[in-house]
Amino acid sequence: MFKIIKGFTMAEVLITLGILGVVIAMTLPALINKYQEVQFKSAYKKAYADLSNAFASGFINQEFTRTAKYEIAATKEEFNFMKNKFKILIDCENKDIYRCWKKGDTVCGGSCSSGDSNSGIDLENGLPADNGKSFCFIDGSGRSWCSYSDSENIYIVDTNGFSNPNRFGKDRWMFTFADANNSRISQGVKYKKVIPYYLQDILTQSAFCKYPPCYYESWLLR
Repeated sequence: MFKIIKGFTMAEVLITLGILGVVIAMTLPALINKYQEVQFKSAYKKAYADLSNAFASGFINQEFTRTAKYEIAATKEEFNFMKNKFKILIDCENKDIYRCWKKGDTVCGGSCSSGDSNSGIDLENGLPADNGKSFCFIDGSGRSWCSYSDSENIYIVDTNGFSNPNRFGKDRWMFTFADANNSRISQGVKYKKVIPYYLQDILTQSAFCKYPPCYYESWLLR
């Protein structure tokens, strides 16, 4: 007698493969998004830690003097102090900042400043103004750093440089200085730490988050 061996028919195999294809198509985008989110979050934390370390000795020794909220000399001093703590690949000043900061998402969409020729900000193009008033560099790991303007103690980073998505709240972040209670300090010499400029998550579209959600606070401080 011959033993009959039962197996799958070609139709059954094709149906099974089709079902697997549908399941993969449904779950793969979510897995990719989750992976990217983990990468963005990790890069945010690393940028925050590196910037905090860059300014740490300056805070301890009170090396910075800002007599007013808007002070060009103070911003330049702070930025140069920070820059000296990084390995520099490209230094961009004097109207060549496009070599260091890729056009992309705007930080404020024009609602915070006019971005005119006298400003240090070119918000509509997603860049610090290319008028010799903003300062930028690319560090050894390929991150882009810039002063938000020529006169405030606000500093921005794109954690993956010229790679996408170039969006605030994803791979672009803003930092400023604060006291021990996380209250922003815009002048004086009592800086204690670096903090995210926006100290809360933004879950709906706004001037500081055009592509929500933006986890400014929870990705870093929780």
